[in-house]
Amino acid sequence: MLFLLRLKAFFKSSIAVVNNLPRKHFFALILLFVFLLVVSLVPLQPKTKKTVYRSLELPERVVIHNERASAEPLTAIKDEYGKLFPDFSGNREVEFEVGEGDSLSNIFEKESLSAAALQNLLEADTEYLRLGNLIPGQSIKLLIGPDNNLLSLKVFLDIANTLTYTLKEDHYDALLETKKGQWRTSLYKGRIIGSFYNTAKASGLTAAQIQQVSVTLQDKIDFNRQLYAGDTFRVLVSKQYIDGQYSSESDVLAILIKSRNKSYTAFLHEDGRYYDINRQGLSKAYRRYPVNGRPRISSPFNPRRLHPITKRISPHNGTDFAVSTGTKVYSVGDGVVLRAGYHPAAGNYIVIQNSRKYTTRFLHLSKILVRKGQRVSRGDLIARSGNTGRSTGAHLHYEFQINNRAVDAMKVSLPLSTAVSKKEQGSFDKRRDLYLKEMGVNDI
Repeated sequence: MLFLLRLKAFFKSSIAVVNNLPRKHFFALILLFVFLLVVSLVPLQPKTKKTVYRSLELPERVVIHNERASAEPLTAIKDEYGKLFPDFSGNREVEFEVGEGDSLSNIFEKESLSAAALQNLLEADTEYLRLGNLIPGQSIKLLIGPDNNLLSLKVFLDIANTLTYTLKEDHYDALLETKKGQWRTSLYKGRIIGSFYNTAKASGLTAAQIQQVSVTLQDKIDFNRQLYAGDTFRVLVSKQYIDGQYSSESDVLAILIKSRNKSYTAFLHEDGRYYDINRQGLSKAYRRYPVNGRPRISSPFNPRRLHPITKRISPHNGTDFAVSTGTKVYSVGDGVVLRAGYHPAAGNYIVIQNSRKYTTRFLHLSKILVRKGQRVSRGDLIARSGNTGRSTGAHLHYEFQINNRAVDAMKVSLPLSTAVSKKEQGSFDKRRDLYLKEMGVNDI
């Protein structure tokens, strides 16, 4: 009620003020009111229907269907570095292609990375021994943090294998990623004209595969004196393909050589060794120790060992023998030298591929007596023990691996027999008969 009385008083006072205005001011006030009313009713922009066409250039990866671009999920929209959004973390990626004379220390020096990081990285590499001797043509990718600390290092070893080292607190973890690919069998055959090597090479076999044939049957046949023109051979080879490309990895599965009235055969069994058609072994039995006698073991195989230098829990994947510098080191079985060289942590080392299944490694050597690619037999002298690399004293570090996984060399069940065991005769016969069928052989 009070509000209405005040409002009525306000209108009376306003009308009194207007009535007391001079006539010119009164008409001016009326015109201003009319003008503002007209302006408020007039639209600022007329409404017209108009279609606007603009050209849009789509990226190459966008696919057009029925004159319309197909939508992609947000996760598919990445820049040229493969990232969904820009990286604001301060990290930077550096890529190298290894050239002649390049080493990991040179790369660290170029990027001003610390010597401590290099040492920790090489310590982590003792499991794979790939960083000590980089191969020209390999690609390396570094991820470096804002404080110029190495967060990760990735080495593309070949088309099948990628090795990544990732910083975890104060050390690096190593991870080897291997593409399985596809294994396909190929049959190579021929009739000898001139030498076996030249004829086999002409049939499509590589030098390494021919050498495998020769080594496998070396105790059965003299390839220089016991083969004649007109003799025939068949070799079944399994080859690995990655994304349709031959990876250069292969295995000789079966061999058949017919020389006049005699046949020589070899078949690769599950244990990685060769046997003839009658299940008799063609490879020498493995020896337990890589040195003569039974020397004292200073550090056994231990996956939970406390490292004597770094004082950190890290697996000890081998057996350390307390032998003096210069002790003779022998190959425990037939095989081919995969790698032989120097590694800052492992010192002078040798890696021997004894079969597709078995691999042996020898570290901290004083002298290497074999070379990469060389074939060795059981009992061959390959090195002398020493104290090179990161070592606390003279000793021999020996490792035995099955399918690239370290096992206790002193306890593992080794193929010590020269013939197929009774337990495995059935599986061997099936494998042998399958190989013969693939080779197109009905009888021998």
